[in-house]
Amino acid sequence: RDISGIGSGVIVHSDGYILTNSHVIAGGNAKELKVLFENGDQVDGRVLWNDAGLDLAIVKVDMKNVPVAEIGNSDELEVGELAIAIGNPLGLEFERTVTAGIISGLNRVIAVDDNQVMENLIQTDASINPGNSGGPLLNSKGQVIGINTAKIASGEGLGFAIPINLAKPIVNQVIETGAYKTVYMGIKGLGLKEYESLLGVDLSPEGGVIILEVEGGSPAAQAGLQNGDVITKIGDVEVNDMTQLKNTLYNYNQGDKADLTIIRNTEEQILEIEFTLVK
Repeated sequence: RDISGIGSGVIVHSDGYILTNSHVIAGGNAKELKVLFENGDQVDGRVLWNDAGLDLAIVKVDMKNVPVAEIGNSDELEVGELAIAIGNPLGLEFERTVTAGIISGLNRVIAVDDNQVMENLIQTDASINPGNSGGPLLNSKGQVIGINTAKIASGEGLGFAIPINLAKPIVNQVIETGAYKTVYMGIKGLGLKEYESLLGVDLSPEGGVIILEVEGGSPAAQAGLQNGDVITKIGDVEVNDMTQLKNTLYNYNQGDKADLTIIRNTEEQILEIEFTLVK
């Protein structure tokens, strides 16, 4: 049987819920998933939730009383503290490899492809290679503080992980309801400071999310948002990057409305948006 990809995962609930990367499961398009446990058991898995933009997914296996990883608090991380990565680098030949380093940086931004960036990442020099994706990044207490997601191939000691606190509300809802649905705006954007840094420019708003693309027919399009607009607030909540924006959307339901504070051509405007669920 041909194997198209191998990655790692973190068991987050004893009933067989596993947190991993979206790209490990081919963006939710994997035709067949097999989960191999440390004791050699191999069982079928199915995808309960997947978000390619966040590069996170939740896989379920039909097992009970599975040992669970202890979850930490990524908001408490400090640069210089110990970081431990566990995974299966380069496939099963080196399965369950443990590497150690430090937290090298926080709130990092990397370009994944021409149309996508990932924000608020944890940077570590713990060795992360293909196959580590989806595995845990741990602190000195053995608590999961991140999900390993990417390595810059051209540089040594440049690994990245998604902060575990980003995944917590998603994991909790999937376990409680069997699914995760959130409202969406229908934009591609980037934190203004990161945008300025990438382009070497200095724009007038001090913070916000700059819109790079508006999806046709989306709530954002219907609200009148345009490319180049800078969103500074959703309701009364300030947003300075896409992670903050997405986290703010967790507070809204289908049909809810909110005022968006935007900057367009240096002028502040208020637009009303009506949210709909992700399709």
